Amino acid sequence: MKNVIFTLIALTGMACSVQQPISRADIDPVREETLPTQGIFYYLPKTVIKVEVKAQKKIVKPGPFYRYSQRYLNLSDVITEDKEEWTITGARISTKSLPDAKRMFRITTQGSPSAAMVSLTPEGILQGINLPPLMEKTHQHKPGTPLIKTSSSELFFDDVPFTEEQLLKTSTAAMAEEAAKEIYRLRDAKRRLMESEAQILPPDKGAYQTVLEQLEIQEQKFLSLFKGKIVTSQMVQTFDFVPDTLTKGNQVLFRFSAQKGFVDPMDVSGTPVYIEVKAPGTVSTPLTYAPAEKGDVRRGLVYCIPASARVKIIDRTLLLTEADVNLGQLGQLRRLPPSLLDNPGTSVRIDPLTGALIQIISKPEAPVMTK
Repeated sequence: MKNVIFTLIALTGMACSVQQPISRADIDPVREETLPTQGIFYYLPKTVIKVEVKAQKKIVKPGPFYRYSQRYLNLSDVITEDKEEWTITGARISTKSLPDAKRMFRITTQGSPSAAMVSLTPEGILQGINLPPLMEKTHQHKPGTPLIKTSSSELFFDDVPFTEEQLLKTSTAAMAEEAAKEIYRLRDAKRRLMESEAQILPPDKGAYQTVLEQLEIQEQKFLSLFKGKIVTSQMVQTFDFVPDTLTKGNQVLFRFSAQKGFVDPMDVSGTPVYIEVKAPGTVSTPLTYAPAEKGDVRRGLVYCIPASARVKIIDRTLLLTEADVNLGQLGQLRRLPPSLLDNPGTSVRIDPLTGALIQIISKPEAPVMTK
């Protein structure tokens, strides 16, 4: 009985002795060239404007018999020379982020504050403090559409089904004449099939349509020997632009040639395509320290209020696209209250694209019993 009473008294005494552990975090700006050896380091992001430009490449190739088009088929509107034509068909603006070497910070901790649980992107950009696993997601970018390559069968005329007799002709003029006769033969076969005058009709409507389509395909292959071919392909080229406080007016994003497509920015054979970034009323300033709490010289978690900017992509005088974006490097730096992250239950979510504060979740701190 005495042992039971003693145990109850001991437990009561422990419950009355409740203290909070010391838990604090210091956050200081640092430079890469003078990087300390200890601490947790994070970057705020530098927002990159990513421009995906869609272009169409058109290859024009004359047929080997184009000189005989008028004589054998009475065709005058045919391709007579090789050409390559490029046109811009569209553009899209998005953003990504890079670590900003001018906005790097060190966290040093004592105890187990929330600030010790830092979530970073693979590049070291801050994306949150004490985040649940499902929230630790970095921004993903979809890859651009690559060039859709043109096969040799599309550019050349190797798929034309010449007969042995046609191939035995010794001159181009004779071969052109045989090709023209084959075109007339195919047209006559289509006519008779459509008029139901063929000697053997297909057993059903589906087979009838298939035969008709095959005759049309064969005719177009022979016609390409006279009319030539036009083959198009699509591509997307991506350009990155990092605006800063010195960015003024329109900047040349890239140059584009109607004959060569995307060319070097210094190649004056291409016409310039400009990027215009306007962020009115914003001036990037260095970090200034807020007044410290009484008896506390620590600095709170640094985040960013990004600047809003209007971005335009202009092909000479033609507006290709425009969009509103948020730019971290042109925004203002702010700090959370230094005591906020002392609570191990506090979570902070930061946008890794701009450094903006997205969400704060603070749970009451449970008391810790000590002797």
